[in-house]
Amino acid sequence: MTEALPRWWSRARPWIWGLAIVMIAVSLWAAIARAPIEAQMGVVQKIVYIHVPSAIATLVAFALTFAASIAYLATRSRTWDAIAVSSCEVGMVFATIVLVSGPLWARSAWNTWWTWEPRLTTFLILWILYAGYHLVRGSLRSESRRTISSVMGIVFFVNLPIVWKSVEWWRGSLHPRNVTMTGEMRETLLLSMAAWTVFLAAAFVTRLRLEWAREAALAPVAERPPAGAPGRVSA
Repeated sequence: MTEALPRWWSRARPWIWGLAIVMIAVSLWAAIARAPIEAQMGVVQKIVYIHVPSAIATLVAFALTFAASIAYLATRSRTWDAIAVSSCEVGMVFATIVLVSGPLWARSAWNTWWTWEPRLTTFLILWILYAGYHLVRGSLRSESRRTISSVMGIVFFVNLPIVWKSVEWWRGSLHPRNVTMTGEMRETLLLSMAAWTVFLAAAFVTRLRLEWAREAALAPVAERPPAGAPGRVSA
């Protein structure tokens, strides 16, 4: 890549990870020790403090892929392509957490591991689409893979608002439109959402650094930054 990784990026990464670890630890402590047990579902309801924040992180990551894909098509800068693929891969990790934690919660709430209700179905489609993004990108070796990936990153974004609004658009949704929480539950959920957002940022920073290093290794020698230049990524 002709663009060099900014020096502040490498310096900020340990601090972001440190903040993420502390916030995740505090949010888990709050979920276990501070948030009250829900009367009907019992302790299994506390999965909400992982399930919902990971879902929000998923949507944020895929939205970043969408924005970076547009920026790549507009500028043809490989930096934006690296941001798009990195955020998409991190988003897939959080989406998988959603699909694992959801059935655990559903087994208690609905007495079944899975049901083809609108929110679950549209989210599974979302996961399949972005998994296809990586499969297609990985199968291409030409320069066109960046353009094709960007087009997919833009087109697949259409499913995000469908997932978000599915509980309002389809009456058959088992997910409630409005959730009533006590003050401690709401505060714990907000803390968990903030913690997982910082965790998303830390994972994204690390994944982007790896993508930058991979692109630098594959770039022609003439395009590589000189040894000792700011932002040179070491293996």
